[in-house]
Amino acid sequence: MASRDRLRQIVSVLGSYGFGHIYHTKIRSQNKKQDPVNLRKAFEELGPSFIKIGQILSTRRDLLPKSYIQELSKLQDAAPQFPFEQIQTIFKEDFGKDLMEVFDEIEQVPIASASVSQVHRGKLKNGEEVILKVQRPDIEKSLVEDINLFIRIVDKAPNIFKEFLVDPKEVFEEILSSSKRELDFRNEAMAMVKFKELNQRIACVGVPKPYLQYSSKRVIMQEYIDGIKIMDKKQLLAEGYDMEDVSKKLLLSFLSQIFRDGYFHGDPHPGNLMIKEGKIFFIDFGIMGELSPQHREALNGLLQALVFQDLDQVMNLLLSLGIQHGRIDQTHFYDDLSYLIDKYVTTNFSQLKIGTLIADMMEVTRKYRLSMPSDFTVMVRALTVLEGVLTDIYSEINIVGMAKEYLKESNEFSIIGPVSKEKVLLSALKVSKDMVKLPSNLAVFLDHLNNGRTKIKIDIVNMDEKWIGLNKMVNRIVFALIISALILSSALIIFATEKTGTSIVGLSFFVGAGLLGLWLLISIIRSGRM
Repeated sequence: MASRDRLRQIVSVLGSYGFGHIYHTKIRSQNKKQDPVNLRKAFEELGPSFIKIGQILSTRRDLLPKSYIQELSKLQDAAPQFPFEQIQTIFKEDFGKDLMEVFDEIEQVPIASASVSQVHRGKLKNGEEVILKVQRPDIEKSLVEDINLFIRIVDKAPNIFKEFLVDPKEVFEEILSSSKRELDFRNEAMAMVKFKELNQRIACVGVPKPYLQYSSKRVIMQEYIDGIKIMDKKQLLAEGYDMEDVSKKLLLSFLSQIFRDGYFHGDPHPGNLMIKEGKIFFIDFGIMGELSPQHREALNGLLQALVFQDLDQVMNLLLSLGIQHGRIDQTHFYDDLSYLIDKYVTTNFSQLKIGTLIADMMEVTRKYRLSMPSDFTVMVRALTVLEGVLTDIYSEINIVGMAKEYLKESNEFSIIGPVSKEKVLLSALKVSKDMVKLPSNLAVFLDHLNNGRTKIKIDIVNMDEKWIGLNKMVNRIVFALIISALILSSALIIFATEKTGTSIVGLSFFVGAGLLGLWLLISIIRSGRM
C-alpha cells in the first residue's frame, strides 16, 4: 500500500473512533472517558504495526495517563499466521540451506503467531529440540512506515496529543528507534548470551541455549524448553514444588538482575517464565532493560528515601532523574507525592508493592510534565508485571521486606551511599575552597549589615496568581462601597425631596445601585468563591 493511501486509511480509522480532530478535521469524540477504549480499538483495526506501537506505549507510565495504560495493555499480540512456504524461503535466503538440511522434523503449524514474528517447533538432525522464530515478511518496512506516518500526524496536530502525551514527537521517535532494535533478532540472540553469562552462578535461573549459527536479522533459533508454566500451580504442586520457594527465588533473581548486573528481563509476564528441573527459565529476550550505574544508584537512593519516608529526597531524586518539559510547581509536586506515599504507608507494610508505588509516582511526574529515562520506565514496568506474578503464585510474599534484606546483604543498600576515592577528593577540594572564602564572605555580610545595605528576598510561590486574586478582591470591595454610596445618596435625595414629590434622580440611583449589586453578586457566584 502506498504511503499516501496508508495515511488516508490511518486518518479514516482514527476518525471513525472519534480521533478525526487530529488531522484536517474538527470531528471530536464527545465522551473523553471513552477515548482510551476507542484508541485501543483503532489500533487493533489498523493491524500488527499499530498493535506493536500500542504495546510499547502501554509501558510508558510516565507519559500516558493510567486510563490509556490500562486499555493499551489489553492489546493482544496475536496475528493471523503466514504461510509455511515463506518460512522456508526466509531461512534459505538467510542461511543458504533448506530447512530439511538442518531439521529432522519441523511442525508446519506455528505454536505462536504474533504481530512481529511466528514461532515453529522442530527437531534438529542431532535430536535437539528447538524453536524457530521467524520475522513476518515486510513487517519492518510496514512498522517503520506506520510510525513515520504517525510522526507526520503528530507534527500536524501536536497540541491535540498533548492531552495525553508529554512530548508526542519525541515519544514516537523513541518508539521508532526501539522498534528497529527489536526487529533485528541478532540483538535478541546476543541478549540471551549476555543474560546467560551474568546469571550462570545463580543455580535457580535457567536460560535457553541460543544457536548463533542459525540466528540472523530475521531468524532466531533457540532451545525448546519443555517445562511447566509458572502459573500452573496445580501441576507444580503435583511435581513437588513449593510455591513460596518459587516466588522468593524469582524475586531474588530479579533483584540481582537489577541491582547487581543492571541488566534485566524487560517482560517477565507468566508466558515468559517456565519451571523445569528446579530452575526458573526466562524466555523471549526481545525486550531487555539496562540500568546505568547512575540510575542504579538513584534507584537505590529512591528505595532508601521511601523506607525512611524522606519526601524531600524522593522529590529531589525524581527531579534529577527526569527531563522537565516546563516549569514545575515544587510545592504542589511535594504535596502530591506526600499524599501518595501517605496512602501507601497506611497499608500493611508486608503487602506493599515497590513497582506499583513507583509506577504511581511516575503518574504524578507525568502530571507535572516530568518524563523519566526510558531504561527506568522499562524497569518499573517489568517490576510491576513481576509483582503481579509473585502475588498470584504466593499471595503472602513480603516483597518490600525481601528487597530490603537483599540490598543489605548484597551491600547495594547503603545509608551513606557509595564512597569512592574520587568522590572523597572532590568533596575535600570543595570544602577547602568554601573554607577559604568563608572569612571574606562573612566580612562582606557584616559590613552590609552595619551599613544598612542587607536585603532579604522572600519568594512567594504563585505570587502572580495570588496578586490577581488580591486585585479582584480589592476591586469588589471598592465596587461594593460605590454601590453602598449610591444607595445612601439616593436615600438622602428621596428623603430631601419627599415634600415636593418623587425624585427621578433618587429613583435612578436606587435602580442603578440594584443592577450593579446584582451584577456583583452574579460575578461572585460565577467565580465559585462565595
